[in-house]
Amino acid sequence: MNHKRLVQIIEAYGTRTEQWPAEERDAAVKQLSHDPEARQLLNSLSIIDIALDSSEATVIPNLRDKILSNLPQRLWIDRCLEWLLPSVDELLAYFWRPVLAASLPLITGFLLGGSLFTVEVAESWEDEIVLIALDETRLGEVNE
Repeated sequence: MNHKRLVQIIEAYGTRTEQWPAEERDAAVKQLSHDPEARQLLNSLSIIDIALDSSEATVIPNLRDKILSNLPQRLWIDRCLEWLLPSVDELLAYFWRPVLAASLPLITGFLLGGSLFTVEVAESWEDEIVLIALDETRLGEVNE
C-alpha cells in the first residue's frame, strides 16, 4: 500500500474504514498510521462525510413518471425505422441490413409494376370480343 492508493481509497469510499474494500482495508489502516498527510486528508474529508450523512434526500412523488412524461414523444415513423434498421451494436443488424438492402429493389419493382401498368377491364373485354369475331368468320370457310 502506498500513499497514492490510500488517497484513492479515501476519495472513492469515504473516511469510514468499514466502507473500504476488505482486501485492502488492513494495509490501508496500517499505511494511515504511518502517513500524516493521509491522516490530514482523512480529517478534512470526514467533515464532508458527516454533512452528507446528516442530510436527507427529499422524496418527490411520481418522479419517474414526471421525467418520462417530459421526454419527447417519438413518431411512429421513427419507431418503424428503428425496427427496420436496428442499431449497429446488435448482431441482428449485421444480417438484417444486407437482406433489406438486397430486397429494396425487388420491393420497389413490385410496387412500380403494380401501379404503373394498369389495364382497364373495358379495354380487355373489347379486345376479346374482336378476337372472337375474327375467329367466327373463319368458321364459315370451306376447307378443300
